[in-house]
Amino acid sequence: MVAIALAALFPFLNDEGRRGVMLAAAVAYPVQVVAFGLLLRARGEPARFFVWWGAGVVVRIGIVIIIGLVALRVESLGVETLLLSLAGFFFGLLMIEPAFLKGTDKDAIDWQNRQ
Repeated sequence: MVAIALAALFPFLNDEGRRGVMLAAAVAYPVQVVAFGLLLRARGEPARFFVWWGAGVVVRIGIVIIIGLVALRVESLGVETLLLSLAGFFFGLLMIEPAFLKGTDKDAIDWQNRQ
């Protein structure tokens, strides 16, 4: 998803905007991987799952705020493009999480049935 968004946005952006989108992708992807990994570890325990899911959302919001404050001080970044891209990447990645969670649940059931 991140790569498709990058490819779609690049022709319409100036150099400053491109740097902003690239930085947003470089921040969003590892944060998403870590947050999703923690969510997978809590799968099967509803109370822990929702705590980690909520913590992941709070962390993403905090990162958008921190990146926004830092980006205001660096003039070579397209602040608007950076923040919109970061929020968009986080939102898109958060929306596709259920598909991956559903897939991992199916894999776990298949594995248990083979045993």
